[in-house]
Amino acid sequence: MNTKGDIKMRRKDIFPKIMCTQHPDSVSKYIATQKEVEEAVEAALKYECDEYMPDYEGKATPYHQNVQIVSKFIEETDLIPGNNFYITPRVPSATQENRFRQIMVMMSIAEANYNSHEFSSTQAITELIHPMTSTTEEIIESQKHMVEVGELAKKEFQFEMETPRVIPLIEDVQGLLNAEATVENTISSTEKMLDQDLDKYRVFIGKSDSALSFGHVASALSCKYAINELCGLEKKIDTNIGIIFGAGTLPFRGHLNRQNAPNFFEEYKGISTITLQSAIRFNHSENESRELIKYAREKLSGSPETYDQNAKTDLINMIAILGSRYNQVIQHIAPTVSCISSLMPQQRDRLIHGSSTGYSREIPEISGITSLCRKDIAEELEKSIPSEMLSFPRAIKFTGALYSIGLPPEVIGLGNALEDIRKTIGEDAFEALIQKYFPSMGSDLNFAFGYLDLRSADRFLPAFAQRSLQKDVDILKDIFDIDHDCDPSYRKLLEIMQPELIRPDEQPDENVSHIIESTLLQMAKIRRTVG
Repeated sequence: MNTKGDIKMRRKDIFPKIMCTQHPDSVSKYIATQKEVEEAVEAALKYECDEYMPDYEGKATPYHQNVQIVSKFIEETDLIPGNNFYITPRVPSATQENRFRQIMVMMSIAEANYNSHEFSSTQAITELIHPMTSTTEEIIESQKHMVEVGELAKKEFQFEMETPRVIPLIEDVQGLLNAEATVENTISSTEKMLDQDLDKYRVFIGKSDSALSFGHVASALSCKYAINELCGLEKKIDTNIGIIFGAGTLPFRGHLNRQNAPNFFEEYKGISTITLQSAIRFNHSENESRELIKYAREKLSGSPETYDQNAKTDLINMIAILGSRYNQVIQHIAPTVSCISSLMPQQRDRLIHGSSTGYSREIPEISGITSLCRKDIAEELEKSIPSEMLSFPRAIKFTGALYSIGLPPEVIGLGNALEDIRKTIGEDAFEALIQKYFPSMGSDLNFAFGYLDLRSADRFLPAFAQRSLQKDVDILKDIFDIDHDCDPSYRKLLEIMQPELIRPDEQPDENVSHIIESTLLQMAKIRRTVG
């Protein structure tokens, strides 16, 4: 690792390009919160990232971590936080966790800024990320609290802090389809509150959670729709919009790795920043990580192809059909997914799920989707959504659990949905989806089929899901001419995962748990990610 004095000053672009995050998707490396301060410095010096995201969303991150990270940079590097390296915390959601935690993190931001200003006359933290954003009001409310924290710092410490701006993280399908209006209103409201014009503004788009609620392809299309709309908004207003795209290494979570990089950057043209999550840093070789970063710096430019109104209409209808078919199946396997996910490796210090300081995923809100759909398609989507909240894990363990029974979630509902799209919207729309709107679909499926074994998965599934998934697979094989099967070494591990050993209604004994957890870990090592 380079030391102080060895780092050359990197060019300060209008937006950082590589954001290192604390996602718990690394396979064999557990990273305690005490090690995350060193991880931040390693992100800058070893991987030459531009930005680090301390993460407080559902996570047991100590409030003072922001201060520790800033101090570590000041003491050990020539990089100046807020100048040539960026620290951008993800704060807790006030509605999904609680307001107290959010304000405490904001207080730590003020302290970090006070310390950095004393040292370098530079404010270390200029932005913070607000997760699970669904309305402009959530962002404005958080922005107001950040202003109030700044006023307290001025009163108590005579420190006049430039108010850090709140970055909305939009990670559900409805939010992505309505991103333009949310962001335009947020920029306007923020300018009024701060009494200043915003020359630049960042938006964070999440791939994983939209996939969890609507499936892989619906998620990808929703993200591309949002990127298209936000790039269009940028042309209409006097604000540069920087889009952060959150993606993991598996297709379901974005398929961001060195092997798939050409497809990824072609699909998601228009983004400004990528997330470099734990799995890519710790489970892929250092050379692969460095090559990906270099490739990203070259390719993070350009604009997406503009969608006309007919394309937008088709995309929204296709997203609804894809989400409907996915939800018809996924609700039947929720208990199995939840049970297996609880046995998967825990690679970061998280809050207790469902406690007063944690949160659960709610039933997806779809009124903002159905209002845009054809009536018959909207009705099918409404019928597919479960009437009660399902107990699902976070997206990483959700993805890993399904891969661990031989059912990559990328295939769930997809074949049937593609057949529905062909019948209900038409052959031209179907061909446009495959060739124009998401041309990497075939490549993603070829990857996923290397881990697909329905004979293993069927042992965990009710009859309806078995029949539906078999039809999905048959259709996908035919459309994309897929002729390869599950990797033999992976299949052997799948055979160990017997459903009688994993029952949602009872805890396996210690020896059985050890065997299962060891098997889950070995499969994750082959995938090179937890999920």
